[in-house]
Formats: sequence, structure tokens, C-alpha cells
Amino acid sequence: MKLPQSWNQITVNQFIELAKLEQVEFDSLFEMQVEMLSILADEDPEEFYDLEIDELNALIEPLKFLRQEPRVKITQQIDKFTFKPFEKITLGEFIDTDYFCVQDKIGNIPIICAIFYRQTNLDEWGNRVFEPYKYNLFERAEVFKEIPITSVFGVVHEYLKFRDNFTKQYENLFAPQFDGDEDTTELTPEEKKEVENEKKRSKFAWESLLYNLAGEDITKIDAITDLNLTFVFNMLSMKHVLS
Repeated sequence: MKLPQSWNQITVNQFIELAKLEQVEFDSLFEMQVEMLSILADEDPEEFYDLEIDELNALIEPLKFLRQEPRVKITQQIDKFTFKPFEKITLGEFIDTDYFCVQDKIGNIPIICAIFYRQTNLDEWGNRVFEPYKYNLFERAEVFKEIPITSVFGVVHEYLKFRDNFTKQYENLFAPQFDGDEDTTELTPEEKKEVENEKKRSKFAWESLLYNLAGEDITKIDAITDLNLTFVFNMLSMKHVLS
């Protein structure tokens, strides 16, 4: 039986499976450790249930590196794909990444990587350009499931830092976020109605933004999502100030 000796030997898929264990209520520590060994050894859990405690401990001890997160690193080149810097992303790429991070930032690591890792080419002037965001995202995500987690763990980590800085920079343009637990007992009926309206607007904030930017012409939305993210928000900031 071969078990990993460091995060470098753990794949993205295994990392996701290990993360899911944190959401499971096990009857005992032994059961949790068995499931962990099953993931790391790619063996049926039944293979470990007959182990003596000292045998189990001997397998678990070298895995103490799991108590710390993998290193935060972004590998610039994976296979034929090059990492696209955050400052170059489009509005559409930002919206999609935001969605997959909010939905499940760990479980969606392969999909998030598929957004940022692109084929590149040189244009007629010798400038390196990234392929358009027109490929099948879920097919490309397969590329990133069996690579070491240390190669891409930093993608989500650094994206969230980028997103935090970006939303602070343009905080007056982002709709307020609601978690559904707001206390409205002290509000007047009119105020409660406004809170409910704000929740509805927040839920469809991106759709509303795209619809307005496209001049209420849905056939133009693709062209809007292909625009550089910073350019779009600079224009929105200008419009906000002038109005």
C-alpha cells in the first residue's frame, strides 16, 4: 500500500474528497481515519477496518502534514495551458468564477482552473494572446482533477484576495449581499418591503447589470461579457459619478 508523503503527491480530486470528510459526522475517529486512508490509498474502506490500532496509527502518523493547508502556489503552465492573470479577465469570466466560488470553492477547483488556464498564441505583432472563453468549461475541468493540488491550490486562494480587493475598490457598484438571516422585526412594513426588494435585486444583480449594459438587448450580452472587467467597472464608476 502506497500512501502520499506530502501534499505534492495528493491530487486535486483527492483533496476535494478529503475536504468533504469535514462535513461528515462520523461515529468515531477510527471511522474517519479509515475513510481518509481509503481516499489516499485509493482502496476500499473495508481494507482498513481489520487493522489493529497500532497498525492504523503507523499509517496515520506520516500523514500529519495534512494538518496544514497545501502551499499557496499558482503554476503558470500546466500541460498546454497558461494561467491567465486576474487583471486580464473579462466580465464574463469574473461572473462565472464568482458563481463557482460561492457555490463550492473547494469542490469546484477543477472548474475554476478551467476558467483561468487557457491555450495561447502569438498574434501578427508577436504579442501573446489567450484563447477566447468559448470552450467547454466542464470538459477542460477534467484536465485539472488528477494533477497535484499544490500546482493549483493558490488559484482559488489568490482569486478570493483579488475579488476582495476589487469589490472594495468598486464597493459602491456592488449590490448588498443578504444571507437570509437579517433581523427585520424592528422594521416598519415599508422598510421590510424595501429589504425584500433589495434581496430580489441582489439575487439577480449580475443579470440586471448585463441587461442594462446591453441596452436591454439580450443579443448584445455576449459582447458585454467579453469586455475587460476593470474597463467595465471604470465605465460604471464614471457613469455613477456623473449621474
